[in-house]
Amino acid sequence: MSYLLNKMGIRGSLRKNFGAIVILAFTGSVIFALPFFRFEYYDAYVSTYHLTNTQIGVFGTVIGVFGIVSYLFGGVVADGMSVKKIIVLSPILTGLGGVLHLLPLRFWGLVGIYALWGISTTFAFWPACVKAVRVMSDKDSQGKAYGFFEGMQSVAGAFTALVAVLIFKWGTSGAGNEVLAMKYVILFYSFTNIAMGIVALYTVKDDKIVLDADKVSFKGIKKVLKNPAVWIICLVSFCNHVFCLSIYYYIPYVTDILGAAVAFGAMMGVLRKFGSIGGNIVGGYLADKFGTGKLMLSAYIVMLVGQIAIFFVPAGVKSSAIIVTILFITILTFFHMNYAMAWTMMSEGAVPIEYCGTAAGLICTAGAIPETFISLFAGNMIDNHPGIAGYRYFFIFLTIVIALGLVLILIWKAYLKRAKMDKSKIDEKAMDKLKQYV
Repeated sequence: MSYLLNKMGIRGSLRKNFGAIVILAFTGSVIFALPFFRFEYYDAYVSTYHLTNTQIGVFGTVIGVFGIVSYLFGGVVADGMSVKKIIVLSPILTGLGGVLHLLPLRFWGLVGIYALWGISTTFAFWPACVKAVRVMSDKDSQGKAYGFFEGMQSVAGAFTALVAVLIFKWGTSGAGNEVLAMKYVILFYSFTNIAMGIVALYTVKDDKIVLDADKVSFKGIKKVLKNPAVWIICLVSFCNHVFCLSIYYYIPYVTDILGAAVAFGAMMGVLRKFGSIGGNIVGGYLADKFGTGKLMLSAYIVMLVGQIAIFFVPAGVKSSAIIVTILFITILTFFHMNYAMAWTMMSEGAVPIEYCGTAAGLICTAGAIPETFISLFAGNMIDNHPGIAGYRYFFIFLTIVIALGLVLILIWKAYLKRAKMDKSKIDEKAMDKLKQYV
C-alpha cells in the first residue's frame, strides 16, 4: 500500500493520514444519502408519500434553514470540540432519522424528519471534516487531499447508490410494490449511516486530527469576516451549492419529460457518483500542478458550454435521454473539480489554519443558503409551468448561476494577483528597512 501511495505522489502528512481521510470521506458520503435520496427516486417518492413538487421543495427549504444556523455555529465548535465525537454522533443521528422515516408519516411528520437531518448532517460535521483534511495534509498537497476526500466520497456514494438501486428493483420486481421497495432503500441507508458511526467510533483517533487551539470561541468569526478571501470563497460556495442542489432536477427531466424509466433515472444518480470520482481526484492533481484558480476557471467554462448544449437537445426523440445523460455526466465531472477544489481556495488565499473550522463554517453557511429556496423555487417552477417549459425556465436560471461562478473565479484570480503584489511591496519595504542597519 505504501508503494502504491508513493507512486501516486501521496507523501508526507497526507500519506501518513490517508486511511483516516478515507474514513472521513466514506462517512461524509453516506450521511447525505438519506436527506437527498428522494431526488434519485423522485417520481416514486412523490407517489409513495402523496406529495406535490412544491412540498418536495419544502423539505429542501427545511434542511437549508436548519443548515444555515447549524453551519454558522458548528464551524466554531469544530475549532474546539473533539472531531471524533462529531463524526461518530452525526451519522448515527441521521440513521435514526431514517428509521423514524419508516413510520406512517404525513407531510408535517416528514418535515420534522428533514429538520432533524438539517441538524445532524450539517452542524459541526462538515466543518470538522474540512478542517481535519487540511490539518492532515501538507500545504503542497492540499489539492490531492481534498480531491481524494471528495473522490472517496464519490466511490462510497456510487457503491451505496448502486446497492440501493438493486434493492429498489428487487423490491418492485418481487413484490411489485414501490412503497415497500422505497422503505427497503430507506432502511438500507439508515443502517449504513449507523454502521459508519460505529466504525468511526473504533477507527478515528482524535490525536491524529486535533490541532492545538484554544477552546470554543466566537472571536475567530470576527477575524475571518475581515478576510476578503473568505467572502469570495463564500460566494463561490453559494454558486456551487445552487448547482449541486439543481443536479437532482436533471433526473426527473429525463424520466418525466424525455420518457426514461424510473430505474434509468436512479442509474443516472449512480453514474453521477462514478463520474465525480474522476473529477474530484484528477482535479486535485491538476490543482496542485496548475493552481486552483486556473483549474476552476476551465471547469466553469466546460460547465457553461455543456449546460447551454442541453437546450438544443429536442424532446420526444428516443436518443435524447442518452444525449442529456452524456452531457449530464460531463458537466458533473467538471463540477466536482470545482466542488472539491473550492476548499483548497482557503489555503491558496492564506486563510489561517487555526480558524479553518470557523471559516469552513461560514463558507458552509453561504452554501446552505440555496437549500432554503432552490428546491422550493424549482418545485414551484415545475408545478406552475407543466411539461418541458418549467424545466427550461429552471435551466435558464441555472445557466446564469454558472456564468456568475465563472465571473467570481476571474475576481479570485485578480485578488490573488493583487495580494501577491502587495506582499512583494511589504517584503521590499522590510528589506529596505533592514538595509539601514547593515
